[in-house]
Amino acid sequence: MKQGRVKGRASGVPRGNDRFRLVVVAAAMVLIVAIAAWRGTKAPGPGSGPGSGPAATSLAGANESGGGVRAAPAANGSPSADEPSSVLDDVVAGPALARVRVGAWNIEWLGMPRSRSGGAKDVAQSAADLADQIDDSGAHLLALQEIVSGERGTPIRSREIEGVIDELTRRGGRGWKYVLFPGRQRGDQLTGVMWDARVLTAIDPQGGALNLRIAPWSVPIIDGRAASGGVLWARPPHAMKFRVGSAGSGKTDFVIVSLHMKADYRGDFAAQRAEEARALIAAMPELRRHFADQDVLLLGDTNAASDAEASITLLAEAGFVELNIRDRPTHYRGTAMMDRTLVPKDQPEFAGARFEVASEGFMASRGLSPEDFKRRLSDHYLVYCEFASAEDDD
Repeated sequence: MKQGRVKGRASGVPRGNDRFRLVVVAAAMVLIVAIAAWRGTKAPGPGSGPGSGPAATSLAGANESGGGVRAAPAANGSPSADEPSSVLDDVVAGPALARVRVGAWNIEWLGMPRSRSGGAKDVAQSAADLADQIDDSGAHLLALQEIVSGERGTPIRSREIEGVIDELTRRGGRGWKYVLFPGRQRGDQLTGVMWDARVLTAIDPQGGALNLRIAPWSVPIIDGRAASGGVLWARPPHAMKFRVGSAGSGKTDFVIVSLHMKADYRGDFAAQRAEEARALIAAMPELRRHFADQDVLLLGDTNAASDAEASITLLAEAGFVELNIRDRPTHYRGTAMMDRTLVPKDQPEFAGARFEVASEGFMASRGLSPEDFKRRLSDHYLVYCEFASAEDDD
């Protein structure tokens, strides 16, 4: 009998106690897997960068490590492309504050590569590269500049932006939408907005879901010319309103204006930018009345090399706070701080807002030089800020 027991153990047959331990371990492993599946967690997929991560089950603090909020899958295994997921609605309805990440990106002449400059001339950006940067940034919304589309009508379409959204979908980011704002004539650089509709909902002034086929709301700035003779706001500013979660969530809503002010191309146009700032400020009362909201964010390419420039100081005097207080460069040459975010100074949601430039970490992790970034993506870096979402207060 002794020999039989020794032989049995040597040949891999467990004893009674060993069998019990194996059963317990197996049951524990099954329980762990079941809990993970119930919570909707998943491992990062291919192409995930430092800003990617497991599907989020909470918005609170989700961006501290650089990752964005990832909406949980819908019942069919994929997030809904039409509205925020019910899981996300449950999360934002809770007492914890959420962090929302909104950004801006001037994507150099996207859709017209022949107009790009230097080593990027005639180089069309790839959807994979652009989606990689957006995914890595963790942004939930981007105000866009320098998008070119030969199409007219409402809504204006861009094959390049749609290619980026297809790539984000392939990476698991299904749910992104976009709107482009009209220019003054065919071939103009356009501004616009793209957003993750699993996290944010575009809403109308009454708080219902926005019909995206309706022409976007143009900020009421009278067409005119600057003292220098140039057109004021050659890229006309438009505004859209968004809410965290679904249209009826009751969470923070805010209005964004995508900016692209006069550039110092063949001259110094600081004085014209100051005139554009005054025109925008004059339109603010009507903008706030139209959307019935005080939470207005100004995002994008101000072309102001310093926050001491008159255009920025005028906006500050009008009640905005420029967040790039460290004057971090937002251009690949490393000397210009043109891309900015301005938030209302008297609204509590923005008290802890912070500004970031998605450049050094992204390029270092991919072995890119600033010149590589310029050639493959843009001469401007993507910038973003975070702010708190809670119960809406206006």
